[in-house]
Amino acid sequence: MASLRFSVTFPALFSLLLSLWVVDACTSRKLISNNEQEGQNISHLFKDGEFEDPTMYMFFKISDLKLGTKLPIYFNKNDLRKVPPLLTRQEADLIPFSESNLDFLLNHFSISKDSPQGEAMKETLQRCDFKAIEGEYKFCGTSLESMLDLAKKTIASNADLKVMTTKVMVPDQNRISYALHNYTFAEVPKELDGIKVLGCHRMPYPYVVYYCHGHKSGTKVFEVNLMSDDGIQLVVGPAVCHMDTSMWNADHVAFKVLKIEPRSAPVCHFFPLDNIVWVSK
Repeated sequence: MASLRFSVTFPALFSLLLSLWVVDACTSRKLISNNEQEGQNISHLFKDGEFEDPTMYMFFKISDLKLGTKLPIYFNKNDLRKVPPLLTRQEADLIPFSESNLDFLLNHFSISKDSPQGEAMKETLQRCDFKAIEGEYKFCGTSLESMLDLAKKTIASNADLKVMTTKVMVPDQNRISYALHNYTFAEVPKELDGIKVLGCHRMPYPYVVYYCHGHKSGTKVFEVNLMSDDGIQLVVGPAVCHMDTSMWNADHVAFKVLKIEPRSAPVCHFFPLDNIVWVSK
């Protein structure tokens, strides 16, 4: 199994992130709102017992982590034509980043409060303003420099920090497909023992913002190799299993997707192509 990890340098990380950024709000991928995650109505995500939103096909059970298991998985397509601007730390620090400044920010970016973009901005700021729950660490990076510094401060020194991403590999780039596919574990998933982990998710915002969070215990990280049914696409990337879900909201969407009793079992998930996973010994 090819290693996905490498030491972080600023130029390498910049090059990596440039290939990942996409715009989520009102483009190719629907954002699951905080209200939905907190247990309000999510019935619109489901249709005839299946998932109307293909991004729901990212969760799986820990018992699935074995050679030969087949799962329907959706890895969304990056659209670099819609890349939001990347700000330097100096530029980002000049712009307030808090829900209390929402009216100013909407006016600054010429975005209507009631528009989908305005709602997405509010949601991002709310999530970033939330205090971490017990046993969790979290932050939002508004620039490349701040994200790297906060990751180092949170889980490791620069020398120990590694980064992982999800990659789709095909013999011919013209045949690549980002639709929903059946994938099979082509190799035995490799568990990374004794590490700290931060998952960073691209948030809808007028410029690049990553929401990063992790748990101080109870998380397992795996490197996985997945082969599509047609034998054309190999997906190599990280997968995370949250072993203790006892503190999760009982209406968390993952329990409904996996059809398991709330808080009764671990929840695992793959990472979209525009996400980043930091790991450290």
